[in-house]
Amino acid sequence: MWAVRLTAFLTCLRVIYGYGGYRDRIPNGHNLTHPCVRGEMWPGVGHVNPAGGGARNQFGVDFANQGRTWANVCNMDSDGDGMTNGQELGDPQCIWTPGATPTRTEYLTHPGYCDKSSSQTCAGLVTAPCKSSKFHCPATTEEGVKERVLRIPRTPIPSTETTYICMTFDLDDSQDYHMIATKPEIDNDNIMHHIILYGCNDYAPVIAAPQECDMSAPHCEEVIGGWAVGVPGECFYREAGFRIGKTGYKRVLLEYHWNNPQKLSGLMDESGFRIYYTPNLRPYDAGVFWTGELNIVIPPGRSKTVVESMCPSRCTKKILKDTIYIVAGFNHMHYKGTAQTVELFSEGTRRYLTNDQHYSYDSPVEVLYDPPVAVHPGDSLKTTCVFQSVSVKKTTYYGDSTSDEMCYGILTYYPKNATSTSNCYSWKTLNFCDMDNRVIMGCNINDFLNQSHPNTKMVMDKVLDNCSPYGECREECPAAIAEAEKHPCLVKGVMQEYLLYVRSTTSLDLKAMKFVAALGSCSCRKDDGVPPYTGGTTSLDVIASTVVLALSAVFLL
Repeated sequence: MWAVRLTAFLTCLRVIYGYGGYRDRIPNGHNLTHPCVRGEMWPGVGHVNPAGGGARNQFGVDFANQGRTWANVCNMDSDGDGMTNGQELGDPQCIWTPGATPTRTEYLTHPGYCDKSSSQTCAGLVTAPCKSSKFHCPATTEEGVKERVLRIPRTPIPSTETTYICMTFDLDDSQDYHMIATKPEIDNDNIMHHIILYGCNDYAPVIAAPQECDMSAPHCEEVIGGWAVGVPGECFYREAGFRIGKTGYKRVLLEYHWNNPQKLSGLMDESGFRIYYTPNLRPYDAGVFWTGELNIVIPPGRSKTVVESMCPSRCTKKILKDTIYIVAGFNHMHYKGTAQTVELFSEGTRRYLTNDQHYSYDSPVEVLYDPPVAVHPGDSLKTTCVFQSVSVKKTTYYGDSTSDEMCYGILTYYPKNATSTSNCYSWKTLNFCDMDNRVIMGCNINDFLNQSHPNTKMVMDKVLDNCSPYGECREECPAAIAEAEKHPCLVKGVMQEYLLYVRSTTSLDLKAMKFVAALGSCSCRKDDGVPPYTGGTTSLDVIASTVVLALSAVFLL
């Protein structure tokens, strides 16, 4: 099956998104100290997390609601402590403009939290959390721990809103190590959106210099680290680490997402990612397990669309060689996602591994388990995603873009060798755990996707000789389709829909596109026992009509 990259992740490691450039829109945005942790700054002025990203404090809420314009919030008293936001941030007359020096640059107070050192008692008011936002991981000071910064050279940032940059790095393979922690080394924090660290297999090509990668790089699939705004670093569970080196990942890939909404030119970045690793191996190798649904269809104008996926008992019996232990869990959808859960059914009990009833793509919640949660062979996992598309004008499908959607539960676990695969996906009622050597329900997927295979070629030629790929249903076409549907990969139902979906979305071959469109040209015919067309659409209709549009575009160019 085709590989899934999230960035999908994103989503997969403490990902909390923010935009550092907003600090330039308020006076002293880069100059505010932490109200109650001596010597620390509060760069995320409008956020609960001092480092930024995630949930907003009241000043952040007001700033967002007022169009992120300083003049609109300067005279407000967001935290209710008796001082205006302007007085607290050094612009009491509200005369500051972006790029200018504020009236006052010292003795500042936080506009989102009551200042305990002021004359106010702060009774009944929100005060800042007195917790350091600096990275703290005691394991990094253990004897033998090494560290290395993986960094791109100073690189120009394109004047486009979204850019993905990739570069590979070869690791020390003289012996085995466990990677036990990561820490960001961010250069341009106004532009850097997130970083993902992927483990690569031995066939992964070298990317020796930064290059645009559009969220994809061959043979680098497993997410083993990540950073986004608000994350000081990651400290992995004490019993496990990601294996790198001699028998682990010898090559890794860093994927950078630069966010440049103002499309500024002349910007540069040389951010990096510090990894901590030790030759003193922990008891277990860590892995990342994905579960969820690949068939997503969200009609426009809906207040609620629910997508469900099961990883049933028969699948965990195949996938799990032994009990695994979940140490962290994430939900992943895009901007239409509003709520998501991952449920574990084990020995007659139900437990929520994740339960986010107020999901936000910009601030997903990481759930940590200590002690870890056991998942046994024969247990079941259910992923439920809820989407809202009220303001959307067209149907949304599965895809990498944030305007598309996803539905994944992402679970970090150990031991890695207790699983035969790192995922349990479904496509409608089809589950890929049922695939055996690329054969599922009697269909050999490799043969079907190989147009030169005799059986596949015969079926394609039969349909193309008798059916039109441009929409009309020829009189001789239904019989040709009936003959084609005797092929195990084209038996009517979920198997046919999935294979045609794969062929239509992964092949740029003109013959393949014509075949999919031709096969769907009579999908609503009255003589095959199905009800006459009444205005609805089947999955085959959607696939075929999409390919017809693509074919039209080809011939119009």
